Amino acid sequence: MTRPSDPRLLRALVSHRVLVLSNTLARAAARYYPRRFGVRLAEWRVIDALHAGRGITAIEISQWLHTDKAWVGRSVERLFAAGYVRRRPDPDHGRRQILSLTAKGERAYEAIAAAARRRNDNLLEALSAGERDVLERALGKLQDRATDMLGRADFGFGKGK
Repeated sequence: MTRPSDPRLLRALVSHRVLVLSNTLARAAARYYPRRFGVRLAEWRVIDALHAGRGITAIEISQWLHTDKAWVGRSVERLFAAGYVRRRPDPDHGRRQILSLTAKGERAYEAIAAAARRRNDNLLEALSAGERDVLERALGKLQDRATDMLGRADFGFGKGK
């Protein structure tokens, strides 16, 4: 009898398959970005949020990225120390800082964004134009559904036995 190479239930779950794809891409980026641009993958994600937000707080970044505030805070500190980020007090909240990219941070954004777009295009070359459209719609629907499930009392797990 031939055994499957990985008999775990997780292999069949969409969440696991998306996670594995994401982790595969993240591992490559985690190796490439520091060597090529001098920033970590986590820092690139913060740079991208700051470019899009143009004067936002670390809390807003963590909400956009659906991630931990401490993780964002550590990334911001490294980027500030390296000269990519500037901060100023939030006039509406004494303890918060408004964050923005410096000229160095904007240059880093442009360079890394170009590389990220190239890699994304390279990945999507595996799909036809029609498949890309279907993927985009499907991912949007799945994200909407996952967000809805997160707001439910049972988190989308339904009633157990």
